[in-house]
Amino acid sequence: MRVKSTCQRSSGAQGGTAGCVLAARLTEQDPHVSVLLLEAGEDMDNTWQVKVPALVTQAFDTKHDWCLKSVPQVHANNRVLKQIRGKMLGGSSSINAMSYTRGPKDDYDYWAKELEDPSWSYEKVLPYFKKSECFHDPSLPADHPLGPRTSRVYRPEYDTFQPEYHGTEGPWQVAYHHFFKSSEGFIRANEAMGIRRSLDPNGDSILGVVRPQTFIQTDGYRSSSSRAFLGDPKVVPGGGDRGTIRIATKVHVERLLLEKRNGVQTAVGVVFRDERNVLHKVHAKREVLLCAGVFHSPIILLASGIGHQIHESIPVVHPLPGVGQNLSDHVGMGMIFEAAPDCHTIHTHLSLKELAKAVYSYTRRGTGPLSSQFAEVLSFLRLEDIAPEFVAREKAAGTWQDRSSGPGAPHIEVLIIPSFVRPTQEGGFPTDGSYYTITAIILNPVSRGTVGAAVRQSKGQNGLCFDPVIDPNIYSDPFDVRVMRESMRFVRKLAKHLVLDPDLGGKEWYPSEAVPTADDDALEKVIREGSATIFHACGTCKMGLASDPMAVVDHRLRVHGVDRLRIIDTSVIPKVIAGHTCAPTVMIAEKAADMIREDYLKANAKEE
Repeated sequence: MRVKSTCQRSSGAQGGTAGCVLAARLTEQDPHVSVLLLEAGEDMDNTWQVKVPALVTQAFDTKHDWCLKSVPQVHANNRVLKQIRGKMLGGSSSINAMSYTRGPKDDYDYWAKELEDPSWSYEKVLPYFKKSECFHDPSLPADHPLGPRTSRVYRPEYDTFQPEYHGTEGPWQVAYHHFFKSSEGFIRANEAMGIRRSLDPNGDSILGVVRPQTFIQTDGYRSSSSRAFLGDPKVVPGGGDRGTIRIATKVHVERLLLEKRNGVQTAVGVVFRDERNVLHKVHAKREVLLCAGVFHSPIILLASGIGHQIHESIPVVHPLPGVGQNLSDHVGMGMIFEAAPDCHTIHTHLSLKELAKAVYSYTRRGTGPLSSQFAEVLSFLRLEDIAPEFVAREKAAGTWQDRSSGPGAPHIEVLIIPSFVRPTQEGGFPTDGSYYTITAIILNPVSRGTVGAAVRQSKGQNGLCFDPVIDPNIYSDPFDVRVMRESMRFVRKLAKHLVLDPDLGGKEWYPSEAVPTADDDALEKVIREGSATIFHACGTCKMGLASDPMAVVDHRLRVHGVDRLRIIDTSVIPKVIAGHTCAPTVMIAEKAADMIREDYLKANAKEE
């Protein structure tokens, strides 16, 4: 086992979504800072399967995906659910659907209240959202530096935004891109149901039907956190007025190096395994920053003896009962519709007949269906607005559980994907025709799951390896089933307008009219056999007060009771965001960089 002292100030555990942001920000103002990024995957930013938005699923189930699966879900027909996570530089920002949706203001105000720290309120974190963002105004000329820079058609009735909520000087490009006509039909159907139009999902209010902004560059390429924050040649390796960044790929962080100093467990480095199965140690002069994600950050803690015991050879050096607990994820249920023959869907616009045209439009102008990430329209809804009778019944029975953060936070999300999307293989896939899928998503599930660790011997007997044991535990609380049931009923009401719309048409294909809307048991059967998580998992290293038994990190992201160790990724989010998780992760990393710098300066001032 080789020992190497590499980092002068900080050592990042992985080069995922947050790690790339941290490395860039920590080195931008101080030439004495050196950051080591340890990434299990490779740099895939310039491959077609990562940079082309419409190829979003092509990295799934490959070596660039962690290929994680849940344990059989007891409350979902014992099905095993995929847990897609990017195993490449940029992490899940390099594999996800590129929706830039921060979530409601109420969520962050809830964090501030729970943490007794106003710096986590929406008012205080908004500058960090804006700091990372380079928003491109679709109304500006294509040749303007902050304009769309492509020949895409400006749609003023749909491409709306509130400029005071957006930044224009950050490295992360955010813009509007392709818009299928079927997506327009979804907006019209929502408005016919009385759902108001939101001007900006990241603006004053998230509630209503809205076009999501995307982190797709103006040239049509994905703007992953690695491309955005590390892509500038001045950043890596750095030097001059900047600090330095070293990136090691194809290495797996196994555990932390801990020493007891002044009676306190202290992180001094990490042990990692390279692609030849050789173990290495690296020491950090200042801090270890764990950015391994919602499933791997708790595993690294457990493998280091922080949390609870997972193997007889690993003593618990610092008990923290919350490690791996509090797992929360959005749960979605897709209802599939057979579309009218001329409906604009992936089946028609990326068919063999149309593919050459799509490739030409994308490669020459950065436009067309290949520049779409497909989830082009969303509705963020509260249950009292779409199912008031249900809410009244639940309250009367004493079973109502409102886990939203406030009146401005949605309970459910409904989105259209212009394609056939089904999480299970049962029933097969059609070989012809055109389809669209309406997915209802529970944004504030009551059910909570866990992440544990499976221990195995590594190849060549060179130490132990640790794999996550993921149990989202979906539908363990029956209230979530009842919410999904009402959500499906809303989708069917919406479908009465969808099937009459000239840009959609068609009829319900799955679960089909054979499942009556009024039959609670029949709908529940479909829900348990057809739902899946939406890959927005959070909470396994929860941020909270020291008095909270489930809290793992404090309000400055420091692990409770362990010095020189912070966790910076979605695992620290106390309650899953009622939106999408990539933008909040980048915000947390931006804020963390400032906190790390502030704490370092404060510590130095005390020493002087």
